[in-house]
Amino acid sequence: MRNISKKKAFAWLLPLASVLAVGALACSSPAPVQTTAPAAPAPAAAAPAQVPAPVPQEVQQPAAPAMPAPAAPAAPAMVQVLPTPQAPQLAPVPQSQIRQPAMAMSSDEAQYGGTLRIVAAGSIQSFDPLWTTASGTGNVSNTILEGLFEYTSDYGIGPLIVESWESSDDNLSWTFKIREGVKFHDGTPLTTEQVRGTLNRQKDRAPILRLVRNEFGAGDGDFEDFFTVEDDLHFSLNMREATGLAIDAIGPQGFGPRLVTADWYDNYTANESAEGPPNGTGPFKFEEWLPGDRWSAVRYEDYSPHPGPANGTSGGHTAYVDRMMYIEVPDQTTRVAALQTREVHIVQEFPAELLSRLEADPGVALYDNPPFRLLGHFNHVRGPFDNKLARQAMVKAYDNQKALTLATGDPAFTRLCPSLLQCGTKWETTSGSDGFYNAMNLDEAKALLEEAGVTGAHVRLMDPADRQPAHAAAQVSREVLTALGFDVDFQVMDWATMVAQRARPDDWEFFHTWSGVTVRSGPVGHLLFSELQYDAWFNNYQDTTGKQREIYSRLARATSEEEQIALNDEFHMHFYEDAIFLQVGEFFSRWAASTKVHGIVNGGSAQQKPFDKWLTE
Repeated sequence: MRNISKKKAFAWLLPLASVLAVGALACSSPAPVQTTAPAAPAPAAAAPAQVPAPVPQEVQQPAAPAMPAPAAPAAPAMVQVLPTPQAPQLAPVPQSQIRQPAMAMSSDEAQYGGTLRIVAAGSIQSFDPLWTTASGTGNVSNTILEGLFEYTSDYGIGPLIVESWESSDDNLSWTFKIREGVKFHDGTPLTTEQVRGTLNRQKDRAPILRLVRNEFGAGDGDFEDFFTVEDDLHFSLNMREATGLAIDAIGPQGFGPRLVTADWYDNYTANESAEGPPNGTGPFKFEEWLPGDRWSAVRYEDYSPHPGPANGTSGGHTAYVDRMMYIEVPDQTTRVAALQTREVHIVQEFPAELLSRLEADPGVALYDNPPFRLLGHFNHVRGPFDNKLARQAMVKAYDNQKALTLATGDPAFTRLCPSLLQCGTKWETTSGSDGFYNAMNLDEAKALLEEAGVTGAHVRLMDPADRQPAHAAAQVSREVLTALGFDVDFQVMDWATMVAQRARPDDWEFFHTWSGVTVRSGPVGHLLFSELQYDAWFNNYQDTTGKQREIYSRLARATSEEEQIALNDEFHMHFYEDAIFLQVGEFFSRWAASTKVHGIVNGGSAQQKPFDKWLTE
C-alpha cells in the first residue's frame, strides 16, 4: 500500500464542495447499468377501511429477473485533473403554511414506543435498492439498509458506516475505516468483506462508482485492482489517476451501494432483483410483507448508530418507534381520509385537489419538498423512439405547463425550467432549448415524424395511476401522442407494475417519472443521473455519437468553475439535440403528517425518513 499522509478526514460532516475540492484533483463518476424486472407480486389489494395491526404471515419475496449486462463505456481521453463543483444555492421554494405539532417538543423530550403508520407513495415491487430506483424500494433503504456515506441536510455528503478516511500524498490511494461493532440484523458482524461484495455487485450499476472505477481506477478499472481489503475494518480504493470523486464513488447515488450480506451479493447480479427479506444494519429490522397491502419493520435493538449528530441521513440516528409500517392505499381520497381519521400518521403523496381539506384539519401538518424535476422517458432501443427525430417531435409538440399544472393542481407550485440543473441557481441554463422546450409546435413535430417514417407508429404509454405527478403527465402525453398521429396504447397500472414493466425493454415505449437530488448537485448531478448516461438505466440511452461520454469525461476533469459551466452548457446542447428524455419542468410537492408525529424537519433530506421521529398519542 502507498504511504498515507496524516491529513485524516475525521470530520463527521463533508459538504459536497469539500468532497470534490481535493487540491489539484479531478471530478468524475460512473454510470449505472440497465435491468430486467422481477415478476410482479400478488395484485394490490383494495385499501382497507381500517388500518389494523399487521397479522403475522409468511414473508413474501419478490422474484428475481435476469438481464443482460450493458456494454462498458468507451475509454475517454485523458486530461488534466482537478476541480470542485460547488453546491448550488437553492432558489426559494413555495412554502405551505406549516402547522406545528400540537405539542412542540425537543429531541430531549422524545418518547419511545408505538407504531408509525405511513401510507407509501407507491406500491413495492422489489426490496432490493441495488436493483431499482423506485421510491417504494427507497423506503426500504431509508428504514433497513445503510450506506458508507449519506446525504447531509443540504445535500452534501457525510459519513454513516465510515468512521474515518485518509488519502496518500499523491491522492492515488484512499483508505477508509468502517466503524467497529456494527452488526447486520441476523447478527453477522459488518466487515470490509461485505463492503467488497456490495461494491463489486454495484461496480457497473452505481453511476459514480462505475465512472470512477473505469476512468480513474487502478489496473484499467479492474475491480480487484481498484478495491483492496486491508483488514476487517480497513479498505482502500486505488487509482491510476488522481480524482476528487473517490468519496462520491462510494457515496449516495442511484443504485447506490447500500450494504448487504453475501446471500444478496453472491447470488444476484446488479441486473437481478434479490429474493428474500432485506438484511441490513439500519435502525429497523424487516418484519413481514403482505403483498399489495403493507410491509413492516421493527426497532433493531442492537443497532449501532454513528457517534456524530444527525445531519440529513448521515450521522447518528435513533429509532424511537417500536414498529414502522408502510401501507399501500392506491385510492388517493382514501389516503387522505385515513390520515384525517387518525388511522395513519403520514401520507407521502396526495392529490392537489385535496389540499384544502388537509389545510382545514387542525390535526394535520403540511410539509414542503424541495423542487422535483418531472420527466418523460423514451425507450431508446425500440421504435419509434430509437429514432432521434421521433424523440425530437415529442419534445417540440409538448405542452409543458399543462402537465406541470395537472401534476400539482396549482400553477403557483410549478416552474417552467428547461435546465437539467435547478433553475434559480448558478447552474441554470437554457442552452439548446430554443425551439424545443415548451414549443408546442405540432406542425414541425409532424414534419419530423414524416421525415423519420414513423407516422402512425404504435406507442405503449404507461400510466401509474397511483402516483399523481406521473399520472397527470401521462394524460398530457396521451393527448400529444394522439395529436401527432401515433397509435397510442394507454396502459393504466399501479407504480409497482410500471417499475417491473419498464425494466423489460420490449414492453413499453414511453413513461413518466421525476427526480430530486440530482438537480441540486451542480454539474456532478449529471454524473449522478443514470438516465442521461450511456446504457445506464431503463431508458437504455445509446449515445450513438459518443458525445455524452466525451463531455462527461471532460466534466470529470474540469479544473475550474468556469470550465464546468461551459461544459454544462455544451451538454445541454447535446441533450436537446439528441432528445435524451422529455424535460417537463419543476414542481413543488407537499406531504402531510399528523401533528402527533414529532421530529420532522421541513424540507430536509431526511424529512420523511423513519428514524429520529416519535409519537405522542
